[in-house]
Amino acid sequence: HHKRTKHIELDIHFVQEHVQLGELRVLHVPTDQQFMDVLTKGLPTVAFEHFRSSLCVAPLTLQTPGG
Repeated sequence: HHKRTKHIELDIHFVQEHVQLGELRVLHVPTDQQFMDVLTKGLPTVAFEHFRSSLCVAPLTLQTPGG
């Protein structure tokens, strides 16, 4: 388990050090602006469609035989 999380621990320390030095700012991003959620979570239809359109991804239109 440690080998799999070691790089995460190093990343956290790297970011923390640069924040303390004032070289990096970590900002809060409100939930309604988390565009990557469209790729990682099941979202309500309205949120999904909003994020999808913001990423310039068009809805897929399927045609089935006979209709």
